Amino acid sequence: MAMSGSTWRDHPFVLGGRYRANIKILSHPNSEFSKNSVYELKNIGHSHYDSASVFAFINVESGKLQSWWWFDDEPESLCADYFSVVT
Repeated sequence: MAMSGSTWRDHPFVLGGRYRANIKILSHPNSEFSKNSVYELKNIGHSHYDSASVFAFINVESGKLQSWWWFDDEPESLCADYFSVVT
């Protein structure tokens, strides 16, 4: 997987930003985001082989690395559906 530090898609995320999972999210590979848990964004990339934007987060409470894969054919609304900015 090529991680370039960016992706072709428009998205609301900023590196170092904190986001709350709005729902339980199961993502590839074996990542699970718990509803209401807070995650800090560490990296943004795109896997050309998998046709997916990849957002790497750290769970603020546990320190566990989680990746959310947003496949190129999925709707634009998923960012807002899945995550809210923590202020």
